Amino acid sequence: MRIQSQSLCEPKRASGSGRDDPPPGLVNPQTGLANDYLNVFSEILLLLEYLPVMPEMTDAALAWRPRGYCEYFEQSPLPGARDVLSAYDRIDPKIRARFESILARLNELAIKAQRVVAAESAGPNYPDSIVDSCETTAAAMRAGLANVARLINECATANPARAAGFGEQGA
Repeated sequence: MRIQSQSLCEPKRASGSGRDDPPPGLVNPQTGLANDYLNVFSEILLLLEYLPVMPEMTDAALAWRPRGYCEYFEQSPLPGARDVLSAYDRIDPKIRARFESILARLNELAIKAQRVVAAESAGPNYPDSIVDSCETTAAAMRAGLANVARLINECATANPARAAGFGEQGA
């Protein structure tokens, strides 16, 4: 199953009484992207890393759901979140395509890991049975997060030709 991130900002945003610029540092002016969104992936990454030693976090790991960039900022209480959405509507299509490709791969990794956890959680060897899977997925997600952070902050990826696949890593 291929999971794709939200590709367009839908016009369901309420218009404000005036436009404020995003707080300094919220949006990279070069790329038009905000790295606060990466918290969505940091959450599931941390859960997967701790799950083998803290199986009581299983329900939280299975409850995690992907959220698109626009959805995240539409629900965000951050000052300037609406302006992040406006900036996203205007970013370079090539940057946007690279960004969304990496996000789609991160979502795929997380959902695949959830499937493994769900299948193994009732087994007699749980949580030992997920150690390798969680370690492999965490490493791949860290590589993907590093790539997407470089794209957001530097308008670059470690290897643009393979950034969406994170090289040969992955669960």
